[in-house]
Amino acid sequence: MNLKVLQMVKSQIAAAAEDLKAYKPSNANWPSRAMTNAERLIPWLFAEAHNLNDYVQDVLNAPAQLRRMWDEMREHVDLPKERIEAYKRQLSLDDILRESVTGDLVSKVITKFLIEKFPKGALQSNGRSDYPDLYLRDIDYSFLHVFQRIRNGDEYGAALKGADHRPVRVPDGLEIKTCRNRIAVDCHHPHAGLHLVLLFSETNRLFSVDDIRIAFLRQSNYHESERNTTATTVKYSFNGDQFVSLL
Repeated sequence: MNLKVLQMVKSQIAAAAEDLKAYKPSNANWPSRAMTNAERLIPWLFAEAHNLNDYVQDVLNAPAQLRRMWDEMREHVDLPKERIEAYKRQLSLDDILRESVTGDLVSKVITKFLIEKFPKGALQSNGRSDYPDLYLRDIDYSFLHVFQRIRNGDEYGAALKGADHRPVRVPDGLEIKTCRNRIAVDCHHPHAGLHLVLLFSETNRLFSVDDIRIAFLRQSNYHESERNTTATTVKYSFNGDQFVSLL
């Protein structure tokens, strides 16, 4: 693999060491855990980046490819006219869904690939509203306390959540973000940890993956967005300054 990628991320983790040491629970040695997991994840992500690139493009473009294949096959299909018209109608309905391809959908495609491909099934998906998106289930998180709703004055920290005791808000997992054309992410919480960003674009109704990038972000890499009213949910954003390509 390109050692430059791993060394850059390790330097980001080293720079965040003081922040990680203070993160709750502070006796977890988060700098060491983040470093160990980065050394485990990044070489594998680097090796699989081109396969991930192709997989995401194939999934997103499958409906368009089916239409192209149908156009080629149609003259060789000996079916009643009404059956052919019914098939064409289904293709047209499927095309409506393609107009609603969102970053959340692309994230689910990425998550499926990573979970299925990672050795021994060790990558596990977290809850939909929790972060990080993925964590390594074969490492010990039993020292974390059970999740409780945050009350005024309480500090945010790592915890175990759900009947299966998923580790949430841990800085040693993997967060997945997807962006059209450029890295510009808004989210509900600033989260220290390893971030994988996939950039994609669409031209003439065909999708392409433009890049896959990685970085270890500190909470200070997030910026609180301005709110128009006091009722607006607080959002945090980051850009691509810290990221390096895996392709």
